[in-house]
Amino acid sequence: MKKLFSTLALMFLLTLGAHAEFLGGFIYNGTTTPGGGYTPAAASKQGQATCKNIWYIVTVGDCSVRTAMKNGNIKSLAGYDVQRENILGFQTITVKAWGN
Repeated sequence: MKKLFSTLALMFLLTLGAHAEFLGGFIYNGTTTPGGGYTPAAASKQGQATCKNIWYIVTVGDCSVRTAMKNGNIKSLAGYDVQRENILGFQTITVKAWGN
């Protein structure tokens, strides 16, 4: 029974990174990935939205592009990036949007 539990726990830990959208890293992950649009130089406004995740079990916050646009008072979206930082299962996701 102990061997079965250990095997199941190991399988669970190995699959935690598969739940991330892009790049996973349960111990540490610090990545920024492109979202859409690539003209931040032409944009005059910037907004961001953040949400937090604990061990892929509990997630709080609103990290949508629409919320980032609202926080930056953006009417026309030029582009956005998604930044993820994960340290031992405590993940922060920040969406940064640019526009006018």
